[in-house]
Amino acid sequence: MALDILLVEPESELRDRVLRALRRAGHSVWAFAGAAAASDSLGDAEPELALLTSAGDPAMDDLVDGLRDLERACQVVWIAPEGGETEALTRRHHPRGLVTRAELEDQAVGLAGRIEKRAAQVLRTAPPMMGKSAAMDKIRTLLDRIAQGGAPTVLITGESGTGKEVAARRIHALGPRSGGPLVEVDCAAIPAELMEGTLLGHEPGAFTDARETRIGLLELAQGGTVFLDEIGELELGLQAKLLRVLDTRRFRRLGGQDEIQLDVQLVAATNRDLQREVRDGGFRADLFYRLDVVRVQLPALRERGDDVLLLARRFLEEAARRLGKDLRGFSPDAAEALTRHPWPGNIRELRNHMERLALMAEPEARRVENVDLEAPETGAHRVSIDLSRGPLPWEEIEHAALTEALRVAGGNVSEAARLLGLGRGAFRYRLSRHGMDTLAELPQDSKEAA
Repeated sequence: MALDILLVEPESELRDRVLRALRRAGHSVWAFAGAAAASDSLGDAEPELALLTSAGDPAMDDLVDGLRDLERACQVVWIAPEGGETEALTRRHHPRGLVTRAELEDQAVGLAGRIEKRAAQVLRTAPPMMGKSAAMDKIRTLLDRIAQGGAPTVLITGESGTGKEVAARRIHALGPRSGGPLVEVDCAAIPAELMEGTLLGHEPGAFTDARETRIGLLELAQGGTVFLDEIGELELGLQAKLLRVLDTRRFRRLGGQDEIQLDVQLVAATNRDLQREVRDGGFRADLFYRLDVVRVQLPALRERGDDVLLLARRFLEEAARRLGKDLRGFSPDAAEALTRHPWPGNIRELRNHMERLALMAEPEARRVENVDLEAPETGAHRVSIDLSRGPLPWEEIEHAALTEALRVAGGNVSEAARLLGLGRGAFRYRLSRHGMDTLAELPQDSKEAA
């Protein structure tokens, strides 16, 4: 697949040689002597690769800003100046690529060829969003458009088990940063007191045990994508620091003095209702609006119609092959039960159930006769409220709900928050508002278990 390429080079002889070389390789090329002429003449064109000489061109910064705002992502590569100015150029523009003037023709053709090859490979290897429903057709189209646009921040929402991690990987694989790293961070799995150092890194002496420099996950993702899964679990203080990093695109390691320019795409995901969390004080409104520039809402499995059976057959056959069995599908009754089930755990629950069915099936079985699905639990835990003696203040009702959730969860804050349909941040905010110590409010037997 040929590329659309922009070339800005003031030296006419060199510009013409590179132009001819790229066109011989089959690419479409716009060539200009300066950035101002390029900005005036490109119109609606959207190049995929820009080769730019910036030395002494006052209009270059405006051209680069325009290229980075294009709907179709453009990889900006600088033609390194002669005379040892490469370091200054790198500090100024933080480029993802440099080519030298001495070998510009060969390097330009080689670079374009590598981008072509990578684009073709990405189309073959991008993680699939499985399903043939109209809902999934829309999601795939949206993800591909977001990836090609290179949006700096993306928010993926949806219930647990709907495929948010797969969606994030697809955005990275199909985007202009696919050649860079994809760094995944589970915000719910890292203790709050360690999260800042994990993301930003630290210098020696930053705290008691900091004896050497540690590169943070944001820095490891330079030139690529960082995926913050369950971002609703971040503590409010760290939310403020993350917001500053996103606004300035700069950060310092803990204990460090030098600012590091950040060049990453940030994809965040949550199964929480962040707008409700903002209203309840558990998530910063300014960070939410900073993340919510482009949003992908993944549908629940129960909203995807025949995709349930399609996925069930695929998961069942995959599990059966690993076990040396030959299961090929479901009886009519089993298929009907699968489509009726609400699948609260979504794709993750469906996959796990198919693996269990494959494991339990007789060696000679050719199809599943009974899927043995349990009805979802409802009303398993209740909070009793006595209104017979008149109205109760809402604070007392909320206090009772918090206490019961902590009791049932054995003092586990994340689990208690899940039982009430809250994020951990919103749950902790409510605890602090009631002056509650998470364990002090529990009966003695639960404290010992916690």
